[in-house]
Amino acid sequence: MRFDSIRRTLLLGTLLFTAGGCASSAPPARTGFLSDYSNLRNAGDSSLRFMASGNQLGRYSAFIIEPVRIYHHTLSNPNDLPGQMKDEMTIYMRGAIVEAIADRYDIVSEPGPGVARVRVALTDIKKASTALNILPTTRMTGLGLGGASVEAEIVDSVTGRQIAALIEARMAQRLNLVAGWSDWGDAKSVMDEWAKRFRQRLDEANE
Repeated sequence: MRFDSIRRTLLLGTLLFTAGGCASSAPPARTGFLSDYSNLRNAGDSSLRFMASGNQLGRYSAFIIEPVRIYHHTLSNPNDLPGQMKDEMTIYMRGAIVEAIADRYDIVSEPGPGVARVRVALTDIKKASTALNILPTTRMTGLGLGGASVEAEIVDSVTGRQIAALIEARMAQRLNLVAGWSDWGDAKSVMDEWAKRFRQRLDEANE
């Protein structure tokens, strides 16, 4: 039983929040958004992650999903994302998280026992090149892919203790042909993958 518990913790730490797209060559620079960076470790796929030991994520069945923020890291260009798109992207990211978990887990607004707070900041958003993505042959080169970078954490809603954290940059999947037909479709597809993987990790923690 002890071995199973350790194996589950390692698995959750490896997979929390990760998407099925292509990782960038390095995680984005830190922005100061997270409550604690000291626990983060290189996950071996150009992301930095932390998961508290002992399957502590499994203790939570209700979540406060904070409004998603825009926190540009030092290597991103704020001008790459038009002002009118900032609200759309942050609302989309939060909506993807809510949609992914709401059928099993409670979405609440007040802290309390068994309630965790989910905090997410989009730190960069890459526009897709629709001219390169319109044909499968050029899409598969990866030259026109869009994507997104994120800092995210789960904290206890009462104590503020960090349960899990992530810094990651992702490009969209080359096989997701339709997403690249719009300027920001690739970025949204990456957000969808983060949300889906978050749900998977919650389910595994609550088995």
